Amino acid sequence: GYGGVDTHLAHLINHWPNSDDKFIIVSNPDNEGLAFLKQQLKNPSVVIQVLEGVFNRAAKGSSKSALVIAYFMIHLRFVRAFIKLLEEMSPDIILSNNGGYPGGITNWLAAIIAKQHEGTKNSTFILVHHAPTSKIGGPFALYVGLLVRWIKYLGIPLITVSQASKSMLETNTLLTNLHVIYNGLEIKEPITEPYDFKREWNITQEKIIVGIIGPVDPHKGHATMLDVFRQSSELQEKAQLVVVGSGKKELVVELKKRAHAYGLDDSLTFTGFIPGDSHRIISWFDVLVMPTIDFEGFGYSMAEAMSAVIPVVASKVGAIPEVIVDGESGLLLQPRDISGWRVTLERMVQSSTLRRQIGIAGRRRIEDSFSAKKMGQQYFNLLTNCE
Repeated sequence: GYGGVDTHLAHLINHWPNSDDKFIIVSNPDNEGLAFLKQQLKNPSVVIQVLEGVFNRAAKGSSKSALVIAYFMIHLRFVRAFIKLLEEMSPDIILSNNGGYPGGITNWLAAIIAKQHEGTKNSTFILVHHAPTSKIGGPFALYVGLLVRWIKYLGIPLITVSQASKSMLETNTLLTNLHVIYNGLEIKEPITEPYDFKREWNITQEKIIVGIIGPVDPHKGHATMLDVFRQSSELQEKAQLVVVGSGKKELVVELKKRAHAYGLDDSLTFTGFIPGDSHRIISWFDVLVMPTIDFEGFGYSMAEAMSAVIPVVASKVGAIPEVIVDGESGLLLQPRDISGWRVTLERMVQSSTLRRQIGIAGRRRIEDSFSAKKMGQQYFNLLTNCE
């Protein structure tokens, strides 16, 4: 897929402190993030190695037994392909980059293989970005559990991106030996020509853009924002809720139907996925909202908005309070607190001074604690001090 994992990897490689080091990115061929990576990577010493002929899945509509057989055949082919790759390319360090738990199971296999390979047995690491999902069970859960026990037995060090993710992983999985290295962002100069939502989407010039960007998923809280706007005639009059991102078609359709039923057609814009630099897109927001209802492992879009001097209003969940100092570099609210969100957003819409103050403090917070340069140095220190 495409998301924060790709942004993180691009920032990590672009800000790696040793310019003599070389990088090999190994990926499945249908990875939606590869195009983004190729566009974002500035380090010329990167080779992208796509594993062809490995991830052949069963046809849609196949029987359950055919799906299971195809699933395990992928893993057998991967083991052979990855062993061959290690022998041919002889890397010194392996960082198995897993978006979440359990994430891509071949990432666990890659770490197990690399840990037992002579060249990387002392320098294999696993990066797990997000906390575990609650949606796994049955034989799949048993398989994941077996692999994790193997990883634990081998003593492979793990990295995650926040104290909240570390706590959730340690509480809800068998993973231990977790290091925390916060995500970092490129500190860019303000964009002089951001993406112009008002021109592109025929939005009244006087309106304040309240933006939400990322996958359209139930836990991201889009429905909360519809309820907030429904309760506020002031927000409907003065603000435009702009939803940037794609998701399951039925969810997007349901949100649009609800917005229509609430009478929000003139106050809501769904743009779908917008290709290009997310920093340029976010820079046209007046306020970024992140109304996540359960857990957020870090929140890249939130941090990108802060770095772009865009004020952020976000849920007090997961790692968000580790990034935002409430009332200073952003405003935090309980998820689904419709009244609290309404009052806070009305304040933000009413005061350009407040928006500016919080935006400037947010930028300072990212510069001081969450820069890509700092992140790159921390990964370098951990991954190279491995003997």
